[in-house]
Amino acid sequence: MITLKRDAEAIIAHIEKIKGQPWLTVAQRWWPGHLFHFTNITNAAQVLKDGVLLCRSELEKGERIITDIASPQIISSTKRCWKNYVRLYFRPRTPMQYDIEGFRPLNKRQLRAHCPVPVVFVFSAEPILTSETTLFSNGNLRKNEVKVGDSGDFFTSLPFEKIYHDTAFGPGSKETIIFHRHAEVIIPQSLDLSSLKLIYCRSQAEFETLFHLIPQKARNKWTKIIGAGVKGSLFFNRWPYVTKADLSTEQVTLTFNVSSEPPGPFHAEIEVKEIKTNARYGWNSHDFYARVPLKIHLSGMKHPECYVVSFFLDSELAYQSTYDSSSEAPF
Repeated sequence: MITLKRDAEAIIAHIEKIKGQPWLTVAQRWWPGHLFHFTNITNAAQVLKDGVLLCRSELEKGERIITDIASPQIISSTKRCWKNYVRLYFRPRTPMQYDIEGFRPLNKRQLRAHCPVPVVFVFSAEPILTSETTLFSNGNLRKNEVKVGDSGDFFTSLPFEKIYHDTAFGPGSKETIIFHRHAEVIIPQSLDLSSLKLIYCRSQAEFETLFHLIPQKARNKWTKIIGAGVKGSLFFNRWPYVTKADLSTEQVTLTFNVSSEPPGPFHAEIEVKEIKTNARYGWNSHDFYARVPLKIHLSGMKHPECYVVSFFLDSELAYQSTYDSSSEAPF
């Protein structure tokens, strides 16, 4: 049974007050009632299998980090105690997500951190914020000036106008705003998914990939809250990724996000596994640019009526799904 903070009602009242603030845009008014966590799609699949978000120390102990999206430099310069907490954000599209989201050529990655296929978990804020053990930070936990508290008074003191700031920076405000945009909600050890309201992918293709990666039991449990697309402004969508996959007995066609950022070069690989025979067919390119749709013809396959296709960019999974001609859905 969850024990509530003594001043839980004050926290709930402040959430409602924030929703009515004039500095929130119409598109942001749903933010105060929710909390956000993003991770790579391979990690997201593991979370949905397990039914729990674990802190970094527990993940490291069990060697359960499939794709490490954290910068070694940032991890080493952040107090070790925060490894023992699950960390959520008050807002989507944080500065960290801006720095690591999307498939980036190797020479364009910052601080050796990379989240090629982000999935966003959206939680109902009230039950988490009012839990007795929940902490809050007013900004980036890595910074020496960060303040952390657990009371209603501390929560109401948080500078939400800066935390939710989502427009151009004013003169001299950039460093301060970026610090506060990183404000976090900090939960010891683990967080069950009882407050999870939405699981969001960037595209239909990445939705299909997540759906493919989780077992049937998890699909049955979570499928109703898994969404896809740009609605909700949860992603920056600045770099290449697979937006659409068309699978048939004749060919595989992958369409990519069109972005002003460099579309390559990548080392691209496709593997098509024939279900009936377990035969594997491959294609690769060491100088691939994700500009125009990629078409892979399947004329060499003996049984193209059922197969699993996997697509990788620089060895990171970008798309995976099963095609079965007897089913209308590609997954």
